[in-house]
Amino acid sequence: MRKRPMATLLLSAHTEALHAARTSGEFAAVISALDTDLNAAIVRKADLVKAEDRAIFGDGNLAEVRASIADCNAEIELIEKAIEGAAERRAKAAQDEAAIDIEALGKDAKAKAADLSTRWKNVRGHIEAIRAELFECDALRRSLIATDGEFEKAKRPDLRIN
Repeated sequence: MRKRPMATLLLSAHTEALHAARTSGEFAAVISALDTDLNAAIVRKADLVKAEDRAIFGDGNLAEVRASIADCNAEIELIEKAIEGAAERRAKAAQDEAAIDIEALGKDAKAKAADLSTRWKNVRGHIEAIRAELFECDALRRSLIATDGEFEKAKRPDLRIN
């Protein structure tokens, strides 16, 4: 009976983290761990290829080395598939996070629009109050001009207001 491939053991170490991951950051951490395992498997394969060369010339068991290379290739393939799947789930999580951010941004924009509307109403009220004050000032100025004219006619320039 052939022993369980190392790839299965390595991936099972990341399976729990991969299933628990929900955010793009969590998926990135799992992908990083898988990438580390992938790099280790690639290095291991290079060592096995050297061992295969030695076994061909009688230094080692060729069948055993080739079986190890096949296991290593399977491990590399499995890790690459796991990375690919995690990358797809990470992209989906990032889209979902962006959608949540957009929703929050939309709510914030609505709140700002309501605040802006209230402020514009206040500004319009102030403008109307200022217009009323300007009309009162204009009426008072005209009254003073008329009064100054009366003082001139009465030959009393000392009572005149400039």
